Amino acid sequence: MTTATVTVPAMVGGEPYTTGRWYDTVDPTTERVLAAVADCSAQDADTAVHAAADAFPTWSALSPDRRRTVLAGAAARLAERRHELVGLAVADTGALTSVAEKTQVGAAIARLDQWAAAPDDLLAVPSPADRAGLSSTVRRTPVGVVACISPYNFPLLAMVGKVVPALFAGNTVVLKPAPQDPLLVVALAEALRDALADAGAPAGTVNLLTGADGDLGAALVRHPLVRAVSFTGSTAVGITIHQDAAPTMKRLLLELGGKGAVIARADADPADVVAAVTRTWTIQSGQVCLTPARIIADAAVHDDIVIGLRAALDGLRIGDPRDPATTVGPVISAAQRARIEELTASAEDEGCVVERRRDLPATGFFTPPTLITGAMPDHTVMREEAFGPVLCVMRATGDDEAVAAANSTRYALSDYVFSPDLDAARAVAARLHAAQVGINTTVRHPDAPFGGNRASGIGRSGGAWSLDACTDIQTITTPVPGGTHA
Repeated sequence: MTTATVTVPAMVGGEPYTTGRWYDTVDPTTERVLAAVADCSAQDADTAVHAAADAFPTWSALSPDRRRTVLAGAAARLAERRHELVGLAVADTGALTSVAEKTQVGAAIARLDQWAAAPDDLLAVPSPADRAGLSSTVRRTPVGVVACISPYNFPLLAMVGKVVPALFAGNTVVLKPAPQDPLLVVALAEALRDALADAGAPAGTVNLLTGADGDLGAALVRHPLVRAVSFTGSTAVGITIHQDAAPTMKRLLLELGGKGAVIARADADPADVVAAVTRTWTIQSGQVCLTPARIIADAAVHDDIVIGLRAALDGLRIGDPRDPATTVGPVISAAQRARIEELTASAEDEGCVVERRRDLPATGFFTPPTLITGAMPDHTVMREEAFGPVLCVMRATGDDEAVAAANSTRYALSDYVFSPDLDAARAVAARLHAAQVGINTTVRHPDAPFGGNRASGIGRSGGAWSLDACTDIQTITTPVPGGTHA
């Protein structure tokens, strides 16, 4: 292990927690060690889960106002550290400063604030009308301990989206961030710990485990006292979680991979399409599950779109994400870089035209922004998620061919349709398998339900939809006074 100037323990029961094992996290731009982070084991997972289970009866019995006070206190603490956290996001995830300010940190604090102000009736469930001399009341109840496992691309925002609804509903939590960049999640755990202390709430309500490999997450998923798992990451890991959670029938929220398709109809404006999909190269270097990675362009607009994308590719600025002029930073790790480059190489082997930027920094996990043309649905690069700055373009003729191509992968997360004819665009959208479809935009609505179909996941997050994976539904039935019942 390279000597680190900062050591970061885990947190169990509100206290720093280490077992004497550490692993390094690295700045993906400089490749310098940022911190030595606690490397927890399956035994440590058991300790943390028991701490959460012990805190559950007290936390779940608190009023919604007390729980909201904790969430508001955590939001305030993160807001006080906003400038520091933005710098940490750049160093930990390789995000551009602008993305770190808006999405890595700003959106996470805003989401925490939103839940801190959520009304009690968000937990309400409609009850049936009295019938057959019986009255029933339906309510949500917290499940208990929720394991929250976040990805490396937007670690703070994703973890807030998991932890905060669970706490709002009365659950206790164990946080496990991705091993590559856990430091923003550490800051969240610290903010929640301090807010719990101020509110006189049990310290074991929030626990944090960090670890270098998948064994820790697997131990959490398999633990019999964990009643729900919220995971964002690859489909391969999601399948394993689904299998490991089955024996104990845990509730699951699985937000998995995507291979988003943009259908550019014959009447689409090529400039609009180019502007929208260029985000694939520039937002977190393409490491976004809902990225529009496949452009299925009608023959009438295909050539103009390719010309526009080539110009956009030439205009990218690759380099240090701290430089305001930079538009493409590094990917998260050398391993991810290798995977992306292996996938783009397969496109060349399968007969596609591959255009790469070559002017990469000598240091850092940089991979060339890439434009692939001549792609077809059966090409590997059109079927597998790159999770990097790679765009593929396919020529199509008519809506039927475009829809068939868009639906040809196992993924069904987010697709997009570009056309000034909204009725026609909606008709195309209705034929797509994707859980989300954007029309003339690749930006998702922040309050709409979000999740995946098919290999892209199970369940939905956002507002009350987030509660489905961390609450049970209980029905209480009583006779109606004076009524007749069996």
